[in-house]
Amino acid sequence: MLTMIVLVSIWALLMLRSGLAEYKYYQSVKTLEPEVWQKLGSPKYLKIPMVFVSSKGLKLLQSISNKIVCEHAIKHRQAGIQFLIYVVLVLIGSIVFFKMA
Repeated sequence: MLTMIVLVSIWALLMLRSGLAEYKYYQSVKTLEPEVWQKLGSPKYLKIPMVFVSSKGLKLLQSISNKIVCEHAIKHRQAGIQFLIYVVLVLIGSIVFFKMA
């Protein structure tokens, strides 16, 4: 039971960290690069992530030279990768555990 609480707590913290990094990245593009935001179509709410992963959006975002926005993009990517690695490791660990049990 304690193991489950620890695993879920770590998952929740990593998810929160990833969500905050994503939000900061979107807001930095919106406030520090308004021309790029306009070219993206000024997305709102649930449309924002879809615009950021589209091929047109990726080309526009890669052309950004603002250091703060680039730092937020790097932190966003790192947080997402760390979250996915954690989920994969827990799944692999669970598979091994239940195969051995």
